[in-house]
Amino acid sequence: MSSPKTYLITGTTSGIGLALVQHLLSQSQNVIATGRNIVSRIPSDLVTSHPDNLKLLELDIASPLPHLQSIAAQAWDLFPGGIDVLFNNAGMSAMKPFEEASEEYISQIYTVNLFGPMRLTQAFLPLFRNNRKGVTIAFTSSSSTYTPLPFMSHYSASKSALSTTITSLAKELLPFHISVLAFECGGTVTNLGQPRQPSPSPPPSSSSLLSSPPPQETPYAQGIASLITMFTRDPPAYMPGSPSKMAKTMVSVINKIQKGEKVPVRLVLGSDAWESVNQNLDETQQVLQEWKHVSWGTDRDGVKGGAEGDYLRAVSIL
Repeated sequence: MSSPKTYLITGTTSGIGLALVQHLLSQSQNVIATGRNIVSRIPSDLVTSHPDNLKLLELDIASPLPHLQSIAAQAWDLFPGGIDVLFNNAGMSAMKPFEEASEEYISQIYTVNLFGPMRLTQAFLPLFRNNRKGVTIAFTSSSSTYTPLPFMSHYSASKSALSTTITSLAKELLPFHISVLAFECGGTVTNLGQPRQPSPSPPPSSSSLLSSPPPQETPYAQGIASLITMFTRDPPAYMPGSPSKMAKTMVSVINKIQKGEKVPVRLVLGSDAWESVNQNLDETQQVLQEWKHVSWGTDRDGVKGGAEGDYLRAVSIL
């Protein structure tokens, strides 16, 4: 029987993060579960049932880099052999008209969804590079990078930036045998839309908006209400994802990587995600063909077009 792998997972108090912890422990793997107020928020039965395989570590993904570096050093010694998988799962979502978004709101959603995971990954990279075995860095992203919804522009933009960062990072880390991938998830019933607590003035979340109508004085009230009605009319149609099934699939894919199998850097999860991405690709291809003459018409005189294959080979080391 192979020795257990060690996972450090962020955002483990609910949703996909908690499902990952539960599934990994059922497979006798080692888990470092992290989050804010983690000791009081994670189910106590997990702690008592798995005293040898589960460690809890207080971690706020919004912390500055020096603090995250100290957390990384502390986490590395919690299990023999260090960490095999860093899973950046923590995130937040909220519904807000672009025009009405405050600086505080924008900063918070980008910090939690983008800058926090980037900093935590930065903190672990020296440990991973100096480690002689291959490791995996995984991220929970979103299919909304392909099909952003109205009133969720900041969430979609932060996740799109995350997925783009991951695509580039995977190429940078290839020489060090560090695998990187993003799971771009479709609609899943989780606590993602809950505001971060404690917070002096948390942004209105998608879940809170589902339970109460937006203020009528906002000019965007009707548009938000229509979107909420669409989701509440048939929730399974728009949020078909199962956190437990997603967790099992994520671990299965990571296992393939650790066995040396090739997997995509960005993998969509969920039937709704697949459909939306497929539609986006079809529409993008159609636009590219219809407007090709405009795109190519901006080249310098005398430049031979059609060298895109050479360009892609030059910029890719995968």
